[in-house]
Amino acid sequence: MITVDIDTGGTMTDALVSDGVARHAFKVDTTPHDYTQSFLGCLQEAARVLDYPSVEQFLDKVGLIRWSSTITTNTLAERRGSKVGLLVGEGQEERLYGPVRSPVVGELVDEESIIGLPDNPTATDILVGVKQLLETGVRRICVCMPNSFPDNAQERAIKTVIEGQYPDHIIGAIPVMLGSEMAPLRHDQTRVHYSLMNAYTHTQLASSLFKAEDMLRDDYQFRGTLLIGNTSGGVARISKTKAVDTMESGPVFGTFGGAHMAGLYGLKDVLCFDVGGTTTKASVVRDGHPVYQRGGELMEVPVQTSFAMLRSAAIGGGSIASVRDGALALGPKSMGAAPGPACYQLGGKQATLTDALLVLGYIDPANFLGGHRQLSVDAARSAIEQNVAKPMGLSVDAAALAIREEAVEMMADLVRNLLDEAKLEAKSTTLFGFGGNGPMFIAFLAEKLGMPSAYAFDLGPVFGAFGSSISDVVHGYERGLSMRWGGDDAQARLPGIVQQMNDQAHRDLRGEGFDPNGAAYDWELDLGAGADEVATVRARTEPSATSDAVVAALGTSVVSQGLGKPLVLAIRLASRFSVGSHAVAEKKSAGVKAKAASRALLFGITPVADARVLGWEAMNPGDAVQGPAVINGATFTCPVPPHWTLRMDKFGNAQLSPTK
Repeated sequence: MITVDIDTGGTMTDALVSDGVARHAFKVDTTPHDYTQSFLGCLQEAARVLDYPSVEQFLDKVGLIRWSSTITTNTLAERRGSKVGLLVGEGQEERLYGPVRSPVVGELVDEESIIGLPDNPTATDILVGVKQLLETGVRRICVCMPNSFPDNAQERAIKTVIEGQYPDHIIGAIPVMLGSEMAPLRHDQTRVHYSLMNAYTHTQLASSLFKAEDMLRDDYQFRGTLLIGNTSGGVARISKTKAVDTMESGPVFGTFGGAHMAGLYGLKDVLCFDVGGTTTKASVVRDGHPVYQRGGELMEVPVQTSFAMLRSAAIGGGSIASVRDGALALGPKSMGAAPGPACYQLGGKQATLTDALLVLGYIDPANFLGGHRQLSVDAARSAIEQNVAKPMGLSVDAAALAIREEAVEMMADLVRNLLDEAKLEAKSTTLFGFGGNGPMFIAFLAEKLGMPSAYAFDLGPVFGAFGSSISDVVHGYERGLSMRWGGDDAQARLPGIVQQMNDQAHRDLRGEGFDPNGAAYDWELDLGAGADEVATVRARTEPSATSDAVVAALGTSVVSQGLGKPLVLAIRLASRFSVGSHAVAEKKSAGVKAKAASRALLFGITPVADARVLGWEAMNPGDAVQGPAVINGATFTCPVPPHWTLRMDKFGNAQLSPTK
């Protein structure tokens, strides 16, 4: 069976096609006006390269497609989501159940689109508020009343009143959503924020997902399964996926790919560094697992849930370089894939980071994206001269170096802050670089921060798709609680809650055509360990385990941590069903030593006139290259600065470290 993994980013859309033995990687330009076009472009490219006469005949051999993206992330970041209305408790219209004014007010929801209802609202109170929301043009209504979990009777009653008054053709087009169903947690503010983010981004994501599903079924007679990447690092069917579940799913899959590689290499602490065309993402792997955090800001919105420790900066290959008040500035605006950097010669006139890297000699202008696009060094130099060099009184070469250094400094700030947050030291943390531009900067970044080594991966340009390809079908369930472990309340209620969650997990897997008995069931408890501390205990149980057995297994973990009878804050279940091969094949040696060319490179102000240039694809396991040099691949570039060495390992990946 062939599997296809597609990762839609802001600039490029990546694909990885696998038959369980061989893997084939592809990249196409992202089409923000219609993400299904770049989705289809990946399938067309796969059919062409693999010698299928048509996409339909290719898809006839495909059993599974997994799609992750930054669609919801970009919708939220660019503030172009749907107009949402909120019904909340009276007096909370600004704070929305937090201690201070919520950052979503005036950003994700207009002040005029927030209605405060009294403690026991009448039908008149509700309908007057809904009428006001409809008059402001809202496309979705969220009902988020206080203390609505676990008992959401008031929210359900409000929804019944609304649906009883308005006919289906009106309220059906403007769905009423309950905060208690979007985020089943006790924390009022988190329920509001999650519901709002979900409603705000739903339309943009759903229009792409359902269009892709219809296109596959109706236009190409695809009878396989389409699964959507979730922030959990797993995949699920469209019908089981909320928009908020996909937030940052593409970058999160990159982190899971990094965790897999960290385990393969036996590395303890790893900093994952993902550079694309518009943004740079950084995340952490510890002991072979992505690091998640409990509570904080998700896309600058405060929530009290668990999500990946992922940080970003607005810097990528398309970032615009300019001079502001006499100083060099890089980003946050990006030229994206269209019109793109000046060197693309598609109408872009601004200088970008990619233009600078081309002028420095790192990028092969004749082999960009595997030769699909020819780059113009003259256009890049002209853009840098007009926009940066002349205003700053620099030569074009010096300006290009300054742009590179500014990019490295911005990336270093991002990584330093994340290392501090994760309580890691740079000197004992390995750097993993991936994405279309990650390998470009890993040696410069590792050198600046004093990190001992950095890795570039053969599948690095499509690393998010690689992380997706090794993912499981994952369904996550969470219940916010407030009970004392070992107390009468916990003994009476906890087994029933566990049974409900377990039954739901079994139903969802069966509904997607998977056998629940073949899944793994991972349970977690969040426990109040102190005044401001939360301890998490875990247990894995068999599919047939009774609720009492699950509680007993969790109890063993509580006892092992010596926590006594802590307060139980939340319980979570993740059901995992494996659908693919996780093996990373060793690279076969070509038996011929890779041939080196040469060209001028700029690592400092003095050019290296005859630096070595090698092709990534032609290198063999065991090859070593000392800088100054550059390795050009079909879809990425890896400079090797002076005093650094690159070594190719048996998997066809490269380790860079200071030359001894």
